[in-house]
Amino acid sequence: MASAAAVGLAVVLTLVGLRLWQVHEQTWDWTLWPKEVPSKVQYAERDFNCGQNPAPRERSLEGLEVRGKTAGGADIYAAEPVAGSTVVTFIAIKTADGVFTCGLSGGP
Repeated sequence: MASAAAVGLAVVLTLVGLRLWQVHEQTWDWTLWPKEVPSKVQYAERDFNCGQNPAPRERSLEGLEVRGKTAGGADIYAAEPVAGSTVVTFIAIKTADGVFTCGLSGGP
């Protein structure tokens, strides 16, 4: 009986560990579920750094369009890349708490 409980506990801990790793790989955060504004957002095959403790900023979304969703389900806003480029240098994320901006990680 005790060995069955130990095996069950090992399975649960393994599954939790795998989930933590999966979310961390996607967002840089060690959580079981992605935050609306995670530390890292993947958009247009690039990584954007939102910081460990992102805070909303006064920012207009004028000229930006909804282009996707974060892993946590918030809307990602971005502008069209400038002519001759495919790189967007920042994105904005809108949640009920406000607008958050995230810069391109690693440069163009």
